[in-house]
Amino acid sequence: MKTSSNLNSMVSQNDASTPILASIRPIYQMMKPTISLLVVVTVVPTLIMANGSMPSLQLTLVTLLGTYLASGSAGIFNHLADSDIDGHMNRTRSRPLPTGKVSQRLAFFVATFLGIISFVMLYRWATPLAAWVALAANGFYVLVYTMYLKRRTVQNIVIGGAAGAVGPLIGWAAVQNTLAMPAWYLFAVIFLWTPPHFWALAIKYRDDYAKAKIPMMPSVRGVPETKKQIFYYTLSLLPPIFLLFWGGDAGWVYLSLSALLTGYFIWLAYKLLRSTGEAKAMPLFYYSCFYLFGIFGALTLDRVLLL
Repeated sequence: MKTSSNLNSMVSQNDASTPILASIRPIYQMMKPTISLLVVVTVVPTLIMANGSMPSLQLTLVTLLGTYLASGSAGIFNHLADSDIDGHMNRTRSRPLPTGKVSQRLAFFVATFLGIISFVMLYRWATPLAAWVALAANGFYVLVYTMYLKRRTVQNIVIGGAAGAVGPLIGWAAVQNTLAMPAWYLFAVIFLWTPPHFWALAIKYRDDYAKAKIPMMPSVRGVPETKKQIFYYTLSLLPPIFLLFWGGDAGWVYLSLSALLTGYFIWLAYKLLRSTGEAKAMPLFYYSCFYLFGIFGALTLDRVLLL
């Protein structure tokens, strides 16, 4: 099976370089700004929880920016590693690399630069552990998920979801230079949210994934089985949601809002499970995008009200 040889040979390619100024916007798109912002949102309440109060402005800005740059670096590397298949999928064929808006050489340079800057910022002005966690997540996402798991196993997004769940770990490590249970509970929320989020989208684009030989759940095991798995994973969100409250790390504001948000997520998954078609998959996907913002927004509000 063809792997991401593009990533291994990009430095030596003699492709024509796109003018740097014209590449700024496409490169920003390759950073997956919405996903990077979501990762940053998961850091905010964790900083407050770990500090017991509002952390210093410097620590907050450094941690948030460092996390954003690390996520952006991983996003660009992901585009590079997937450039051999993106051109074959309707959903991705207009991305900057398949269309030639950005050269692979420039993308590799920017991704590496952002990764280095992120590591230095977190190591120097936050904590070494925060820097290493961010770097490890970047490496796992690119090398383990994108270049290996994504193309070889139907469990790709399940295992690969760990990379996108490290925001709370970075936030806690930036304050305490340790990794405590509250951060792991929040890690679990994101980890368990990832499969239903991506599989709902994959139902719509299952033919694209099959054409590109990416073994996503709907393409390999079918839509009915995917619906079941989505429902089970939404149910699995309940334990970590409640454990954060049970352990005394979050209050009633968080519990009330997160219970409502999770209950509705489960209801949408149940409706998808009981449906005979696929029309309810995308509404669930769109809600899942809002869900994580809502959970961590509720936790932030909960912590701020207690300050």
